[in-house]
Amino acid sequence: MNSLNQVVSLLELSPPPFIFINDPIAPKFTIQSLLLALQNKIRLVQVDGISTFTPRLLYDTILNGLSQHTPSWDDGCRNWSEETSNDSMDSFLRALKALHVSLCTANSEQRVRLALVIEKPERLKERMPDLLAPLTRLAELTRIDLSVVLVSEVRWEDIRPPLGAAIDPYYVDIPVPTKEIIIEHLVKVFEENSSNSDLASTSTTPHSYDPALQETYRHFVHILVDVCFLYTNDPHEIQYISAARWPGFIKPVLDAHRMNVEAAEGGDEVEFERPSTEVLLRLTHHFKPSLSLALEQLYPRLTNAVDWARANVSDAASLAKDGLILGDAVMDDEDEEEDTVNEMLLSSPTRSRSSKRIQEQKAAQDLSSSNLKDTLPLSVSLPRLSQFILVAAYIASVNPVKSDLRLFGRGADEKKRRRRPAKRQMANAKPKSGSVKIPQRFLGPSPFPLERLIAILGALVEENDSNASEVNDPSPDLLDFRIAGERTDYEVTRVGVYASIAQLTSLRLLVRTTSADKLDGLSAMFKCGSGAPSSYETILDLAKGLGVPLPDLIWDNAAMG
Repeated sequence: MNSLNQVVSLLELSPPPFIFINDPIAPKFTIQSLLLALQNKIRLVQVDGISTFTPRLLYDTILNGLSQHTPSWDDGCRNWSEETSNDSMDSFLRALKALHVSLCTANSEQRVRLALVIEKPERLKERMPDLLAPLTRLAELTRIDLSVVLVSEVRWEDIRPPLGAAIDPYYVDIPVPTKEIIIEHLVKVFEENSSNSDLASTSTTPHSYDPALQETYRHFVHILVDVCFLYTNDPHEIQYISAARWPGFIKPVLDAHRMNVEAAEGGDEVEFERPSTEVLLRLTHHFKPSLSLALEQLYPRLTNAVDWARANVSDAASLAKDGLILGDAVMDDEDEEEDTVNEMLLSSPTRSRSSKRIQEQKAAQDLSSSNLKDTLPLSVSLPRLSQFILVAAYIASVNPVKSDLRLFGRGADEKKRRRRPAKRQMANAKPKSGSVKIPQRFLGPSPFPLERLIAILGALVEENDSNASEVNDPSPDLLDFRIAGERTDYEVTRVGVYASIAQLTSLRLLVRTTSADKLDGLSAMFKCGSGAPSSYETILDLAKGLGVPLPDLIWDNAAMG
């Protein structure tokens, strides 16, 4: 970071009275790097614009920090001050001059240089706008060797005092941290944790931040930065995600070493070995998908790192599948809890499941919940309502919009409107000239709006579900439905249906083609997912199990028939 190095050089050699650093990405990381570079070189203090919300708090914090004075209960929590209390700017300036004189007297051999680093100065403008201009002129008002450094996410033009009261700063723009800078910062934090760890680090009892694991941690950090760098460049945010995932990432290695120590005969000392390249590749393959999940939940602070790490502990079955368990792993204590959680995850949002199907789905969950759709047929792994939604989505993807009314339209006399069958072409008829039209299902799925999916779903459930209670409320007398199909149209718009659509989207069986964060009034667009789970043969098997005549509802088939 050349810009930050320039600031450090200026403060060491010939500091300007006022420096403004604009860092819209990682201001805390900039301040931390600045304080670390200037440590034991000049006398400086860091002030937070949020915690110092009154003038006296600001003055006392500055004086205590520059004098390295810590208030204690023994002396009544008194602040450093040679004179009266700091009730005004004048008394603060007198105290600051007195402090500088005392420091020069104590260090007569070298020149004393002071620096004041203020974080979030925009908060000072909101609460104490009259203090911002005097702070920029502290060197001029006190006539001492002092430099004021403001570090903010906003630009100086947005917080500048009016009427030119403040002097023009030495302006510094901090560039976006690169991957190399973030990686080196995280490795440095690992070294600090290794030296400050309370755990006794020996060759037989390593811990997550053992110095022997530094190269393994560097490998882990490279993967983490590659996943997170597209969404955040703040080293502190990536460090927070690392703290949540690293202990679980290295846990299989530590468990394998512990098992080797326990299996050693005669109490022989077993030296800890670093993970091999093959083990690192297996760890990467197993834990890399969870890094994206950690980013989605920890970056917006939907949960905290401790709870997320506790909720995302890898089970023995998934570790054994990737070859990460070297020995017998017994997890009988968690079987009952896992069965309960699996049953909750696999239950339908609108209908209770049969015990036989739940048992089949529990067996599938033992492999991996993320690979459920690849290990079992969809007719077993999905609720009945989700199967109807997949069939409706496939019909919406391969049929043109104009065919919906002809295939699913219904009049007031409760008779379903059917399109007149097309005339069959005679065997000896001459073929028509021109290009041949390829059926839509061979061209791939086309996007469709959510409203169309709901409409086709209602028609399929009304016509082909003999047990209408699949999406019906258990209290049918609460509302009066007199028109045929009105009740089904009402029920398919319930929250459970939208929850099933969201679940299918997360499983990539449905693909949302519009951005989820755009609120421009347009309808959400979906299409069937790619691959075997959304192929014609798979959907046809689902339709047969549901009693839906899928070939009759495909427009290209009806047109050719």
